[in-house]
Amino acid sequence: MEVGLDHEDKRALWRTVMISSIVLGVILTVIYILVGKLFPNNPTWLNATRTGVSLLAFWLVITSTIRTFDNVREGVAFFWHLIIGVASAAIGILLFLLALRVWNELGHHGATLPGYNIIGFYAAGGLVASTISMIHLRVEEKNGNLLELLVIAVAVAVFFWVTK
Repeated sequence: MEVGLDHEDKRALWRTVMISSIVLGVILTVIYILVGKLFPNNPTWLNATRTGVSLLAFWLVITSTIRTFDNVREGVAFFWHLIIGVASAAIGILLFLLALRVWNELGHHGATLPGYNIIGFYAAGGLVASTISMIHLRVEEKNGNLLELLVIAVAVAVFFWVTK
């Protein structure tokens, strides 16, 4: 396993990041709009459903991105996969926020725009998702389950520490 990337690895990395970021941004925008149409008069259900479905879609896109890159470019170092997960998450969320802003400006829809500080939250989520995905891909099952549990426990602890 090499640490550096050759030309083909770099091309695959940036294509993977760009495609997954666009897919993530589009999916999150569609979820935001469609769920808003489903629960227009019930803000409690609206926020809970948007959050749950968005996090599920986020998790699926990031883990799929890591698995795809690992299948396309075998033998690439572990930390490049982490970089792909964080970059895809951050750029995808940025595209989602920009799409919401454009949707608001074009149609005066009154969408509540989250703050740009959620980019950091989702980047951290991308780090956790890509770490768990890589553990699943490269570590044997017995040790992998323990490592996944450890990563989740650390992520939860850091989340509660930061939001305190």
